[in-house]
Amino acid sequence: MLCFYAQFQAKHLTQDRLIEMFLDWQEHSRNKMNGLNYDGRIPFRYQIDHKELNIQIFKQQYLTLYFSTKDNYKNTLFIVEVIYDFIYEKIHLRFSKETSNESRYISAISIPKIFKTIITSSYIEEDVYPFTYHAHRINKDQLEEIKTEKPLVYMRTRCINANRLATELFGLAHVCYCVEQSEEGCIEIIDDQESRFYQVNKKVAYRYQIREINEIIRNMTIQKYKDVMPSYDALYQGWLYHQQNSAMKNSKEYQKEFQEEIIRRQQEINELKEFYHLMLEDIKEQKQKNDQLLQIQQCQGTALLHIDDMDKVLTYREVLLRYLQHKAQELEATHEIYRRLDILHAIVEKNGGEL
Repeated sequence: MLCFYAQFQAKHLTQDRLIEMFLDWQEHSRNKMNGLNYDGRIPFRYQIDHKELNIQIFKQQYLTLYFSTKDNYKNTLFIVEVIYDFIYEKIHLRFSKETSNESRYISAISIPKIFKTIITSSYIEEDVYPFTYHAHRINKDQLEEIKTEKPLVYMRTRCINANRLATELFGLAHVCYCVEQSEEGCIEIIDDQESRFYQVNKKVAYRYQIREINEIIRNMTIQKYKDVMPSYDALYQGWLYHQQNSAMKNSKEYQKEFQEEIIRRQQEINELKEFYHLMLEDIKEQKQKNDQLLQIQQCQGTALLHIDDMDKVLTYREVLLRYLQHKAQELEATHEIYRRLDILHAIVEKNGGEL
């Protein structure tokens, strides 16, 4: 059950300062966690016995300070949340109680001291009126001119102490009164220029009626901000959902990449197959040519030459002359060499360049 919720506009507030305020409250209250040593890292989690502390940032926007403790005697879980939207500089304060069906006792609502410390600090913007434990005195004619972010509770009765009501509604609403106000026996609650009236019953103890007014203001606030009211559980569940989606997305992207890789490899295999078949065809064609050459060789009885470049081939005359010159070099006497060359040249010329 959400017992208290309020949001405030912050100013000049840093994450470190807010964490320091929160840990200082935890250290100097009955909620102290033995052995707690915050090392400045986020996220941070510490748990001991029935107490748990979580410091985490969600969506790169919300600094969340979460503390819970369980009262074993009353079987009730108390949850304190301070959520700082550091983009819009909004502070969200939540206090909840979760009671099992076995519990027969629910204590009266009392907001955590850390809330009071934050609200009264210099880091919170004032809302026309400062946030105090006292009612604000106004002139009756000013009522219609006052525009506040928080609900305005105007005392049209003196049956309930205005300051006592302001203390109970601290952080939720501003309580105002007018000395000249005639006794009407009711209290006007103004929120967003809409009014509702709470009729005071003199036969009912004022503390019960103050609790009823507190309940009215609390429900109005929760209803007003229900769609823009962050909580640790909602932010954490959103984070888990995001992590799961990211994992699924990564898995799908990996599967897609793997399938694309298979297709690329299959294309390479097909190209190699095609090249292999071309090579087989070429080998088959060369084998056929070789068989033909072997048949010609067997039929002619003469070795066949294969010329791959006709530019390299010399004419018959050039080959013959080179041969004659080579043979002439084998002769011992110089005059014999020239005589033999002359004779051979003459023979070649006489035969038209052929032997």
